[in-house]
Amino acid sequence: MKLLAIAAAGLIALVAQPASAQPASARAAPAAPSEALIDRFIAVLPDRDAIGAAGQEIDEAELGRLTALNPGKGAQVRSVLQSNLACTGPAITAGSLRMLRTVARNLGDAKLQKLVSFYEGPDYAAFGALAARMEGKTPPSAEDSAAMAKLMGTYPLQAFYDQLSRAEEIIAADPGFMTAAMKCATEQMDALEAAGLKSN
Repeated sequence: MKLLAIAAAGLIALVAQPASAQPASARAAPAAPSEALIDRFIAVLPDRDAIGAAGQEIDEAELGRLTALNPGKGAQVRSVLQSNLACTGPAITAGSLRMLRTVARNLGDAKLQKLVSFYEGPDYAAFGALAARMEGKTPPSAEDSAAMAKLMGTYPLQAFYDQLSRAEEIIAADPGFMTAAMKCATEQMDALEAAGLKSN
């Protein structure tokens, strides 16, 4: 479902992907973080405002598909899709925020506190500069590799990335999101039909 993919893709971009992976560690049930800590975590994420902007642009693939089904009626198709953003945008934003809260709970209190300190402190900027310097260098310098290993060992960045990689799965299991997505899809189909346009 396109809404699901858009929501998931937007969230993956919130965390800088690690340049090297940490070995998987044994998993014990972590202590649950407080809702206040989860709120703080979401507030300090980089590009936090991008969550609210997700789903505010027409899906070009969907536009192309529908335009192909309705030759010569591209403007009408675009108008229907543009109107439907009023439904899909809020659905994606709300679903993405609920997904982030699930990710935060899955990480647990200790890891979440470390991630908050990472994004609030100077190491986030250092991590970004280091990642940019290492990009495209094969192999990276020993100094950069050591600095990255230290950051990856200090903060649970790999655990966060691993949880974010499950974003689509988490959103798909969210009944609120799926209900909203189906509502938006139905509204779009009805609008296309009312305009005399084919949907499939």
